Amino acid sequence: MVGELDSKFGGSEPREVRRTLTDHFWCDLLVAIADGIKKFSDALDRIPEYATDAILMSRKAERRVPLLDALVSLAVRMAWKPIRKMVDTTGIEELQRTCWILAVLICPAPEDHAAVRDGALFPLAKEGLLETSKERLEQVFPADWVRRLREDLGGV
Repeated sequence: MVGELDSKFGGSEPREVRRTLTDHFWCDLLVAIADGIKKFSDALDRIPEYATDAILMSRKAERRVPLLDALVSLAVRMAWKPIRKMVDTTGIEELQRTCWILAVLICPAPEDHAAVRDGALFPLAKEGLLETSKERLEQVFPADWVRRLREDLGGV
């Protein structure tokens, strides 16, 4: 991937382009992907409502025999349930968590990078960091920064 970026945007100074990309680009990218995954997951939860509305509108537009909204809604939810489980086997939440963790790990200064702090560290902490993870944060980041993070998260 870096080679492709070099060939397309590096010009005569690919090292300078790489240096620019290390200025919080990759951690921004991972946080943005994690946010997109969350939006995707939320949209998945709205699919039964969307499908129910689409069926009802289609039947009405084509002047078919009307069906009770509740019947269509129930049928859609029953059909969606096993399909949704197939989507869940890919582990959307796990992929999102992985992006958060990678963003924190590759960020050169997460304490100064609002996107990483707000979009990765806070969600990780809110889902319940293990005590071991808290201890590792304290080993890697300045103690004052970890203390402020914990305070911002209500003592997590």
